[in-house]
Amino acid sequence: IETGQATALGSMLGGAEADIAVRVRGDDLDAVYAMAEDIAGRVLAVSAVGNVRIGTERGQPQIQVEIDRAACASYGIDPRVVASTVDRAMRGDIATEFVDFDRKIDVVVRYPEDQRYSRATLEGIRVNGVPIRELVTIRDAVGPSEVQREDQARVVPVYADVVEGGLDQAITGVEAALVAIPMSPDVRWDVGGENEEMRRSFRDLAFAFGLALILVYMILAAQFESFVHPVTILVSVPLALVGAVVALVLAGQGLNTMSLIGVVILVGIVVNDAIVKVDFINQARRGGRSLRDAIMEAGRVRLRPIVMTTVTTVLGLLPMALGIGRGSDLRAPLAISVIGGLIVATALTLIVVPVVYQTVETARTRFVG
Repeated sequence: IETGQATALGSMLGGAEADIAVRVRGDDLDAVYAMAEDIAGRVLAVSAVGNVRIGTERGQPQIQVEIDRAACASYGIDPRVVASTVDRAMRGDIATEFVDFDRKIDVVVRYPEDQRYSRATLEGIRVNGVPIRELVTIRDAVGPSEVQREDQARVVPVYADVVEGGLDQAITGVEAALVAIPMSPDVRWDVGGENEEMRRSFRDLAFAFGLALILVYMILAAQFESFVHPVTILVSVPLALVGAVVALVLAGQGLNTMSLIGVVILVGIVVNDAIVKVDFINQARRGGRSLRDAIMEAGRVRLRPIVMTTVTTVLGLLPMALGIGRGSDLRAPLAISVIGGLIVATALTLIVVPVVYQTVETARTRFVG
């Protein structure tokens, strides 16, 4: 049996067992298995996926005994007596206990091994003198090796891994192949897997990104004692996002959970350069310099520290971005997004932040004046 080939990212995050998982739900296990086999055959015809398999095995053959309550009532036999009789006959009954000092060992009376699981033995049982076949319905069946439940319904998953193209393309192909399969209130299916885990991670990271922006704004507002200057500083965040996306495109990396984690990290990193510059401008203005002179002085004096900070950070992340060592497919997107965002944000912060600062201060002076 081939195991799942989900991405290392999905495995690390505890995600699905495969890139794509089609979950078939229903209470009738036979109908669910039949639809799962039909879905597996259709998914196998999609060229973008491979390693198609049903996630739950059919299990071992078994004999199902269903009590006929009407027949039991006609013979005046309690159905519980029928169930207990079959149970004792097949599994045995504790007759007594053997006591060996401080140990008690049950003595079980039951059929020999070759008769215990025989249908002939089962059909030969009598309950209060009535043959068991008059009281129950006996049929051969195949029992599941495991039972998975989701939303209070039995689930049989059909797994597949992406072998060519992207995950979105494979998902589209699978959904197109399954669109002709009708769903009913009893049996229904939906497509999930790694794609579903990534969407959930994207939602969580979007919340983390927004929360990071709010926290950074609150800290800056307390530091500068202003509600305007933090907005000026946070202008560098969109610039970093542009750099992160461009770097990922140039490196041939997709937008995944690890690269989005890098974007969240950028919120706290790229504002450092803007903080240094805005703080120097405020100090220069308190020293008596004009607005334009303070901005020009900040650009000249703080250029070297800002560039050196960016260069050291980029060089520290470069080995990770190059994908050296095991687990590089996880680390590289994070490092690439941080490096790209940091370089672009630093280059544009030296120009954009002073312009925004001057525009805001000029507008505020005119409004106050």
